[in-house]
Order: sequence, then C-alpha cells, then structure tokens
Amino acid sequence: MSLKYFLKILLFSGFLSIFNSCQPAQERSTSLILIRHAEKILASGNDPQLSTKGWQRANELVHIFDAVDIDAVYASPYRRAIDTARPLATAKQLEILHYDPNELVSFAQELLKTHQGETVVIVGHSNTTPQLTNTLAGTEYSDLEETEYDWLYFVEMSTFGTTKVKKLKVRL
Repeated sequence: MSLKYFLKILLFSGFLSIFNSCQPAQERSTSLILIRHAEKILASGNDPQLSTKGWQRANELVHIFDAVDIDAVYASPYRRAIDTARPLATAKQLEILHYDPNELVSFAQELLKTHQGETVVIVGHSNTTPQLTNTLAGTEYSDLEETEYDWLYFVEMSTFGTTKVKKLKVRL
C-alpha cells in the first residue's frame, strides 16, 4: 500500500475515532465500514480460499484500523469473506458475525437498529458491498469489477439524519 493511501486511511480513521469519542453515547454517529473480501484463488470452486495476496490484504486491515474502536465485525458466510475479516476480528477481540448476502435490506435495517452509535466493519463481495452501501445511504454505486479488491466504503450516519459516504482506494 502506498504511503499516500495509508495516510488517507489513517487520517480518516483518526477523525472517525476522535469524532465519535467526543460525543455522548446517545449522540454518537453510526459508522459502517464496508469492504469487499480480499483476493481469492480463482480456479477453486464455489467457495474459494484467499490467495497469498488476499491474506496479505486481510492482514493489512489490522494495521489500517489499528486506531479505530470497532464494535462489531460481520462477514458473509463464504470462506473468502470470513478469512478477510478474521485477522481484524482477532486483533479487536471480536467474534465474526454472519449475515445473508441475499437479504441486504433486512440486514441494513438490523445494522442500524442493533449498532446505533457504533463502528461496524462488514466484509462482503463485489456486488453486495456496493449494494449494501446503496441500501444504507441511498447512493448509486455500481458493482465492483471482478479484479477490484481495493475499495473501502465509509458510511457515516449522524443522529441528525444526515449520511455521508466516502469511497477510498487502498492499494497494496
């Protein structure tokens, strides 16, 4: 990952952490960080494992979000999503929670109800990650290309009803 992108993520993460820590618990914004699973082994069936580069990316998430207080980590029930989430969940001492990628509307509602005022990481897929972002924020992001693994979506929902979305590219 280049220094420029690392600094962007670090700055955003620091701002997110400071912003939420300065607000009373009932007034804290809800921060959702949506990530596509890391690179997978291409020719290995319906539920492929992460490639070597994928494991490298998954482990890099620990460093990217080191300064961020994360309250929950979700992953779809597929191996590549779970394995992408595992290093971060382990570092934050959190259990990986699962969601049904075919039920994004109900999952979005559950997230907003269950994690109000918290910071949550959700690991999904090339189609579900932008679609969940759209469901949560009313945006119109298109599905990621099969070769795109380096986008993060930050959805910040204030208690005042405003939603901000930031899409950042993180290259290894």
